[in-house]
Amino acid sequence: MRQVGLLALNDLRLTWRNKAAFIWMLALPVAFMWLFGQMGGGSQGPPKVTLGVEDRDGQWLSRALIAELKDEQIELQEVKRGQELPRRTLIIPAGFTAGALAAKPQELRLESQPGADQEFSLAAQVTTVRAIVRVLGRLTELAEAPRPEAYEALARRPPLVRVKVSTAGKGRAVPTGFAQSVPGTLTFFVLMMTTIYGAVFLTLEKRQGMIRRQAMLPLGRGRIFAGKLAGRMLMAGAQIAIYLLAGRLLFGVSFGDSPGGLLLVLFAYAAASSGLSLLLGAVLSTPEQASTVGWIVGMVLGALGGCWWPSEVMPRWLWSAAHVLPTAWAMDAFHSLISFGRGIEAVLLPAAALLGFAVLFSVLGARFLRWS
Repeated sequence: MRQVGLLALNDLRLTWRNKAAFIWMLALPVAFMWLFGQMGGGSQGPPKVTLGVEDRDGQWLSRALIAELKDEQIELQEVKRGQELPRRTLIIPAGFTAGALAAKPQELRLESQPGADQEFSLAAQVTTVRAIVRVLGRLTELAEAPRPEAYEALARRPPLVRVKVSTAGKGRAVPTGFAQSVPGTLTFFVLMMTTIYGAVFLTLEKRQGMIRRQAMLPLGRGRIFAGKLAGRMLMAGAQIAIYLLAGRLLFGVSFGDSPGGLLLVLFAYAAASSGLSLLLGAVLSTPEQASTVGWIVGMVLGALGGCWWPSEVMPRWLWSAAHVLPTAWAMDAFHSLISFGRGIEAVLLPAAALLGFAVLFSVLGARFLRWS
């Protein structure tokens, strides 16, 4: 095993000695995560609706209404009179609290600027109506004694009725923002860089006669091949560690609540990418061929596997056909963990498929590798 480890470390050393590796394996992937994450909205979920609130009343009931407006998908901005208003603004009139408690009709104005997104404005309107209904419901419960303390006690009370929402039928949520760009970039660049560098180094070894000399070592060809596979897995693992740190620290992406499931998928994907690199290096003759074919393979597998855009937006037949590729299984697993919050049970099938690819590619690579 020591000899296998030394062969693996040697392959990793050759990769990181290459000056271009810093750009292709470090700088460029992080830039891609940021660029495509911003294009997709930046956040891990749906974009938030910005709603300005101009409180001209300033009393306890208007503040209670503002508190009811707080929502996961609403970004509130309190503005003062005379300030520049956001794209959409709710104006609470002066005397709102006194008038409402006196059972006098009150008029709230929701103003939208020209060019404001209509769907976002409708979402703000729905949120406002929902908040008004909750405030009126609590005031009704308080009957003739609507005091701030009593209202706050009602607001802290657990809801009497809860509505549990779940996806039914064949609906599929579409990952957006960094929840798509971070796993997509990781999947794409790990495959491409491992494939290109791994295949190039193997073709160099064949051309320079190193593979023939290694075959003469008292290790056995099986161990030598295992060392080369391990070296490429170390290469993929180093990239994965960097991309995970960048996704978490720079872009705030949570990789789910199943560390075991994440490690299983990452190991299986690193093995599949490493096996593919050895297969290409075995069947190709020159480093130039390995570089070109590795680039083409990475681009095709990345596009069809859902690395550049969510596979959920693809036609169903193309989504199904894409699962003859390891990238599609990897993206399924990452989305299950990141976007849908599932556990290890959701990634067992994708991980098994990736390990199947790893075995297939490795066996074919060992079969076609010429040692002389």
